[in-house]
Amino acid sequence: MNFRFSRAGSSRARIDRLRDLVRGKVAGTWRTAVEWLGKPFSNNETLRRRRALHPVSADGDFGRRRLGFGRHLFIMRAYGLTASVPAVTMALSAHNHAGLTWLLLLHWLAWPPLAYWRMQRHADPVRAEFGNLDVDAILGGAWIALLGFDALPSASIAGMLLMDRVIAGGWRFGLKSMALTALACVAASAVCGWRFEPVTDYTVMLACLPLMIGYPLAMATTMRRFTERTLAAKRTLEENTRFDAATGLVNRQQFVRAAEQALERYRREGRHACLALIDIDHFKQINDRHGHTVGDSVIVQFARLLRLCLREVDTGGRYGGDEFGIVMPDMQWPEAIVAAERLRKQVAGSTLFPEGLRCTISVGLAECNAQTGSVTRWVDLADAALYAAKRRGRDCIEVARPFSNKGGVAAADASAEAG
Repeated sequence: MNFRFSRAGSSRARIDRLRDLVRGKVAGTWRTAVEWLGKPFSNNETLRRRRALHPVSADGDFGRRRLGFGRHLFIMRAYGLTASVPAVTMALSAHNHAGLTWLLLLHWLAWPPLAYWRMQRHADPVRAEFGNLDVDAILGGAWIALLGFDALPSASIAGMLLMDRVIAGGWRFGLKSMALTALACVAASAVCGWRFEPVTDYTVMLACLPLMIGYPLAMATTMRRFTERTLAAKRTLEENTRFDAATGLVNRQQFVRAAEQALERYRREGRHACLALIDIDHFKQINDRHGHTVGDSVIVQFARLLRLCLREVDTGGRYGGDEFGIVMPDMQWPEAIVAAERLRKQVAGSTLFPEGLRCTISVGLAECNAQTGSVTRWVDLADAALYAAKRRGRDCIEVARPFSNKGGVAAADASAEAG
């Protein structure tokens, strides 16, 4: 195939020298690309290098995600080239360069698997894939020049390349790739001849539709899938940060937050609320005699019984170790005693604990009132009642009842002493 060069009299020799220089640069770039691909190394060597760079990523979930990133780009690269083939083929035919179709077919069939092979063999798959994206940008720029800057296919190719790179690496990486595309356009024009034929034929417009419509839809579908996975991961993370993994009850932070909300409702609307702290009696002896596995099973079984005794508005949480808590909105201490007694009997009569164990609980109750200045003070009152229940002999319920207006501390201590 003969390519046209812009020559003007005495400048022909200089253009020839420029062409030889560019061809030399292209040859050097090819040698660099061969070195860039590198020699195939064994799977053991691959894993060794991956472990050296990313110790947790060679065989773990993080490593699978890194390889998954490369697999995703392989699919999108193969689809993008497939969608580009009709547009580029028709544009080459419209500009009387149908002989270059073989080069297009070679690019289409060889480059996606080659890029995927390099990503798999590289010690850092993500870094390798970003290098592959740079090569995509260079090859796209070369095709834009070979098409004579035909307006619609050239803009489509450049736009899809920019969209991919911005999604993969942000605007900085996208602009870098566009610079590589522009340099590839200049280099290909210098080697093959400068042609500027921006008018797009109607058949070429039709051939561009798979690329202009299909590729963004495929990308949107992929991004939607990633968004759903991200949201699912976010929900899982939120659940892990809100709930205790062993029992399914809320953790201490969320329990305190529920108590704060109940106390704020009391201050704002006068709605009563009770807070209960619960301790499994002699839990340390259970661990010492039967082992921590049995102790963990006891905690899990107690959490199940606790959930069965909760109202929908109640918040049951694991306060720490073998200590649990319940925030009971819209409830005064006489009603709270009834609810706590129901739970105490459920636990004492349960036959579902491992090793045939019979477990009991001690409960401390405190109702918020005008002297409850903070959640910390409210928890302290319930904690004092809990220790009073333990001193009383365990397997019972104690209530911190501030009978006077002098403050809650003395009243709670008096209740404890009474136990």
